[in-house]
Amino acid sequence: MTSRKHTPESKFIPLNQLKKSPRNVRQTPHEKAHIEALADSIEVHGQIQNLLVETEVDDGGKPTGCFLVTAGEGRRLAHLLRVKRKQIKASEPIRCVVDDTHDAKALSLAENELRQNMHPADQFIAFKQLVDGGQSVEEVAAQFSVSPLVVQRRLKLANVAPEFLALYRKKDVSLEHLMALAITDDHEKQRQVWKNLPKYHRHPDSVRRALTEHEIAVREPIVKFVGLKAYEKAGGMVRRDLFAEHQDDGFVMDAELLQRLAREKLDKVAAQLKADGHAWVEVVPNLDYATLSTFGRVQPVLREPTPKEQVKLDALNKKRADIEAQAEASKDDEDRLAEWSDRVDEIEAEIDQLQEKRRVPDPKQQALTGAIVSIGSGGVLDIREGLLKPEDAKRFKREQKAASKAASPSGPRTHSAALTRRLTAHRTLALQAALAQQPGIAIVALTHRLALQTLFNAGHWGNRVVQVDAEQIAFDQHAPDVEGCKAHAALTERAQALRAALPDDPEKLFGWLLQQPQAEVLRLCAYCVATTINGVSADETSPSLDPLASAAGLDMREWWSATAENYLGGVPKARILEVVREAVSPEVAATLTSLKKGPLAQAAEKRLAGTGWLPNLLRGQAA
Repeated sequence: MTSRKHTPESKFIPLNQLKKSPRNVRQTPHEKAHIEALADSIEVHGQIQNLLVETEVDDGGKPTGCFLVTAGEGRRLAHLLRVKRKQIKASEPIRCVVDDTHDAKALSLAENELRQNMHPADQFIAFKQLVDGGQSVEEVAAQFSVSPLVVQRRLKLANVAPEFLALYRKKDVSLEHLMALAITDDHEKQRQVWKNLPKYHRHPDSVRRALTEHEIAVREPIVKFVGLKAYEKAGGMVRRDLFAEHQDDGFVMDAELLQRLAREKLDKVAAQLKADGHAWVEVVPNLDYATLSTFGRVQPVLREPTPKEQVKLDALNKKRADIEAQAEASKDDEDRLAEWSDRVDEIEAEIDQLQEKRRVPDPKQQALTGAIVSIGSGGVLDIREGLLKPEDAKRFKREQKAASKAASPSGPRTHSAALTRRLTAHRTLALQAALAQQPGIAIVALTHRLALQTLFNAGHWGNRVVQVDAEQIAFDQHAPDVEGCKAHAALTERAQALRAALPDDPEKLFGWLLQQPQAEVLRLCAYCVATTINGVSADETSPSLDPLASAAGLDMREWWSATAENYLGGVPKARILEVVREAVSPEVAATLTSLKKGPLAQAAEKRLAGTGWLPNLLRGQAA
């Protein structure tokens, strides 16, 4: 029970006489971190605000000698924590206001409801003033129970040009905008970038890119290859981003110096490779798949057998011929035929082993091979050896084709052409039946066929056993700007990642695929199949692509947006106004009607930015 006899008065009350009030409206427990921070603040700055309490009375209405905390329970708990830390005694006098006149619940509600937190911008400035006043970052951090990094970030934000802090207070820019601007301390550069960016394009990421457009992120492979220590030792500067996800993120500010250091490092490796006997060595710092695919690989040939190998080959061939003659003479004895068949298989396996030993790189091609020195995706040195220049690869391909044609057999056939077709048709049909029951092997076969066409040079397709074509469409014939789009970049990146994991020798691809987990094979297969899709059509009502797009969850808003270049400049003025009416509003469209076609397209592009508008052709079922 409590009394209502006394008017409010200020007094010091021993801490051990203060109790939690059941009439305090704040029922959610205080977080431990908040109490610890409050205790630290009181220890440094003292208790800034009085506790509001009421006198506790017993059932008879007499004071018990204790007081119930109406407002300030967090401060009471912070003082108790200070007792636990042995900073004060339990009887420490606490400055309070005793109010037995007003309703405790109303007072508690007013205390919690009517107060207003200070604006974050004021916090940034206040931290800066403390540091400017002589306190260290660590001292400020300790006072407010935050990490030094938090203090450094607030100081960085306080150092943004004053007009941006004013815009932040007015809510005209976000905290993310301040974080982006804070990447540089140059106020003039902040102002210039902000002024040059169109209003619709002033996103935090755009601001950060504009401020660092001539700089290179430290996570880029070229930076890892050169090494930050080597770069800084050469006089290069690094701009750190305190607001990045990783604390070591930042930007190399002297791109020209970085590229020169990378080139020098690559040139040293190239000189050593040249000295080791390579016919040529090229330095390509950023080697992409498109460039690499223009080079050829040395093809194997069969060398002449040694006298010892020839003797063994002759013996094996004679043994096989003898067994086949015996089998022909006893073709009605099924038991003997099975035994001879097994022996023939063993002999042919030995012959294959001998032939494999004779398989060596073509000496003519090997003499012209060279290497490319580049920087790998992880920033490590990447050396591609055994390459043929494109012109040499084409020449050898023509020679091999001519030699193969000249070596075609012209003697008598064992079987007629008709019989050969009939036998091989039976074999093919049997293989289809067997393969239909083995989806794992079928996926490998399909992926092998497609990957040879999509990820290897055209000359390396090998034996076309599986008759599936991965015909790819030349999109640039229909859309000249396709190479600059997001989807093209995504496909190129995926192709490079997939190709980097495959064996260099196409002859080894099938065996490699058999050893991979099915998930890896399916991942490769998915890319190969995706590149064969052809939905280009002159019929704008054609729904042929919709089922596949819907199944894939395609949403073109993630991949395309209307611009003056890719859409608006190619439709009539009336259509542009119709689009703005649909995507923005009729009122906005009305303000544009007096513009000529060119300015209208540019103005419409700005209005449509961020709306997600798509023409019906691109909406399909998914959008």
